[in-house]
Amino acid sequence: MAESKSHKIAVMVFLVAIFVLLAVFTATWIYKMYTEQTALTERNTLATINCGKYYYSIDPRTVTYDNGTLYLELENTIGAGFDYVMLQSSMDKKEVKVSLTQGMIQPVSVPISLDTWVLVYPKGCEGINFKNLSFEPLV
Repeated sequence: MAESKSHKIAVMVFLVAIFVLLAVFTATWIYKMYTEQTALTERNTLATINCGKYYYSIDPRTVTYDNGTLYLELENTIGAGFDYVMLQSSMDKKEVKVSLTQGMIQPVSVPISLDTWVLVYPKGCEGINFKNLSFEPLV
């Protein structure tokens, strides 16, 4: 009888130890997920706020791609000025110095490899404040 009772206590202690280990593991995992998601949200929010001050446009009539060079005109309509613009296609990525202040239009010509599209955005604003220029498939 005493052996049966001690066996029950040993099983109970073992199960409590397993429960405590699972609780610690779960709490650590939840805390790690929370801190990672909070940091990601803060970083994306800050980038969105910083990139939201750029108001620029690209007149589609000025966009051409000829002999591996992309030609376009950037216009800073009412936004803050920016010094660099990024051009990114599926095949290439270029950084171009532009120095656009409010109300200014600047022609840009960049040798870049592309197939059917190119993204144009101020430096540091990838995926937030971009213009997508599409072309017919280049054969």
